[in-house]
Amino acid sequence: MSNILGLTILLETGPIERFASVGDYVSYCRCVDSRCDRNGVKKGENNRKNSNKYLAWAFVEAANYAARCHARARA
Repeated sequence: MSNILGLTILLETGPIERFASVGDYVSYCRCVDSRCDRNGVKKGENNRKNSNKYLAWAFVEAANYAARCHARARA
């Protein structure tokens, strides 16, 4: 299971240098909320489907696997 997740993350990410910052990468992976707030008022959804669904799946599965199988992640 972990080999498939690792390969999925590696191959779907591609060259990591193409992301200018960590924020760009986590946004591409759908690991952050895509809402746009200004002064506490919601302004839009900001292309919430404009990212990689396979990376989002892989990171969710990796987190679930870690929570099940590793004591430090469970803590």
